[in-house]
Amino acid sequence: MKKFGFLLAAFIYVSVAIAQNVKVYPTNWWVGMKHNKVQLLLRGDSTLGAHIPTIKYAGVQLTSYNKLDNGKYLAVNVTIAPNAKPGNVPIELKRGSSTQTINWPLLARRKGKGSSFAQGVTSSDFIYLIMPDRFSNGDPTNDRIAGMRDQSLNRDTVFNRHGGDLQGIQNNLGYLQAMGVTSLWLNPVLENDMPDRTEHGYAFTDHYTVDPRLGGDKAYQALIDAVHARGMKIIQDAVYNHVGSYHWFFLDKPTKDWFHEWPTYTNTTYKEQPLFDAYAAQKDYKQMADGWFTKQMPDLNQSNPYVANFLIQHALWTVEKFGIDGWRIDTYAYNDLAFMNRCNKALLDEYPKLSIFGETWVHG
Repeated sequence: MKKFGFLLAAFIYVSVAIAQNVKVYPTNWWVGMKHNKVQLLLRGDSTLGAHIPTIKYAGVQLTSYNKLDNGKYLAVNVTIAPNAKPGNVPIELKRGSSTQTINWPLLARRKGKGSSFAQGVTSSDFIYLIMPDRFSNGDPTNDRIAGMRDQSLNRDTVFNRHGGDLQGIQNNLGYLQAMGVTSLWLNPVLENDMPDRTEHGYAFTDHYTVDPRLGGDKAYQALIDAVHARGMKIIQDAVYNHVGSYHWFFLDKPTKDWFHEWPTYTNTTYKEQPLFDAYAAQKDYKQMADGWFTKQMPDLNQSNPYVANFLIQHALWTVEKFGIDGWRIDTYAYNDLAFMNRCNKALLDEYPKLSIFGETWVHG
């Protein structure tokens, strides 16, 4: 009897451990969204792909699921009905006689769309660009985070971190507003767990985590709330074209074609002419569009539907989660332009007043 009890306890422990180790992206969604068909990317151990997912929750239907090339992932497609209520949606993962359950939060929507967030900017706004690491250090306790790859902290060189953070920006909102600033545009705030040159933020390693050296999710939300309380606006820097080479889905790719791969390393040419030249050679077009921005920034394959869904859903999630007012899109011309049209449409369908503007970095 004791042996049976021990085996049962061990089985329960293993089942719970597996469930706890499964990550779901997007990490939550909201009731009442126009974008009510959501593709969940589940990430776990090497057996995850062998599980069969089911959902039993009023107003949420699991329409299909797909095994990916990498057995550590599952893509689960759900439709959220207009009458669905907020709550934890249980996703059951069954394999043989064992079942594990993951709770996926379905939340009530943020109030004030178009009036207190997703307001957009106009020609009357004074937009002030800030690189958070370089502006002001409001919390020295987060200057270095144990376990992160870049432990530099040296204000004597432009190549190291300086310690600026989101609290430092919040502390100086009065100063900025006194200058006439009405909108803040921040360089990327998402996690950049790269070995070096992390101060600029353009090499994401986790889309769903604000960099803890900047203060993390709570500090970002506190800053945005403080900005809006002053009648100001906030613009987030979006990077769809590439990620950092230490991103979890580059180190462990969900599908073989998640990125644009080349037989040998191939850099983009930084020359945009082939994109709009009707007589351009296909070779030139492909290298401009699919070549890597740098060796540390692998190029995402946005024609892969799983990649496209991941990026679009993250953009929508960010607006609703944090309440941003606009997107500045990095390296616009390097993206798949059909994907960009689809992404922009999804954002504007959900948030009609949201501002979207793009940048490109090219050599003549």
